[in-house]
Amino acid sequence: MPALPQKPSPDVMSIAFDLIFRKGRSPPSCPAPDDTDLLNRIRDKVQNESPAMCRDALIRVQRLSHDVYEVCGAFRDGEYGTGDEALVTAFSQIRMKCPGLSEEEYRTAFAVGMMWTAF
Repeated sequence: MPALPQKPSPDVMSIAFDLIFRKGRSPPSCPAPDDTDLLNRIRDKVQNESPAMCRDALIRVQRLSHDVYEVCGAFRDGEYGTGDEALVTAFSQIRMKCPGLSEEEYRTAFAVGMMWTAF
């Protein structure tokens, strides 16, 4: 029976997250830097991780960027209601779509997503 694929380590996920949400692309449709450049930046910082793990982390965080954009758009449109309950629901949606990040990363992703959807 083949081994199950491993998930990227939290360190690799954090590096990918930083490149997309703190130092990078806005909104997710932005083509620069391209995937190859982003992957090379991740691999430069975590040379002990396999290229497959780095690629998986990048894919997961890029998927998160698209999901955050959609969730923040829905939040702005009032699809989750109003007040604190709406915020809790939006965060739950983001956590469900991309598990395994820190609470700070979820907050950052939401804040960046709100900026992306403001334009």
